[in-house]
Amino acid sequence: MNRRRLVVLACLSIMSQWALTNEDTFEPTPSMAPLTTIEELRPLALVGSSQLRVAFFKVFDSKLYSQSGQWHDPSKSFRFELTYSRAISGRFLAKQTSKEWDHLGFSDPRRGEWESAILAMWPDVKKGDTIIFDVDDSGVSRFYYNNEWVGSVEDPDFAPAFIAIWLSPETSRPAHRNGLLAD
Repeated sequence: MNRRRLVVLACLSIMSQWALTNEDTFEPTPSMAPLTTIEELRPLALVGSSQLRVAFFKVFDSKLYSQSGQWHDPSKSFRFELTYSRAISGRFLAKQTSKEWDHLGFSDPRRGEWESAILAMWPDVKKGDTIIFDVDDSGVSRFYYNNEWVGSVEDPDFAPAFIAIWLSPETSRPAHRNGLLAD
């Protein structure tokens, strides 16, 4: 056996012994336990839908859902679904989030942490791909790519800041906002 294999085996052995002898067992909290598919989420009612176009190009179709089908509280229990009409890199999507927060004048000491989390979890998208932003009753934000969980932001202040990109009265896309809010 080469040296690398011996080191790996030794590490695995130590880790398994630690796991067996450690009295504290790890129990994930409900927010840490990812729901693996969108079908496992609670049912929500459609608030509104819209299509985002930039110049003559369709970028995505979007739908906003809430428990009542009305938009009230941007901090919990809603879902925002984006179905893309073109290929866009995850890096570009994350940068666009930052650009839209700049437009809104959003400053928060956690912003850099949130932007890093988004950059790490968002994949490149192509035509027909869907990203779903789902916020549960406790304010935990989960992201799904083509109905599979890709990551979470557990800070309950993230959801209102993120959805403001589309739903703030100061959004850069007011017509899109009107469609989502069925105005």
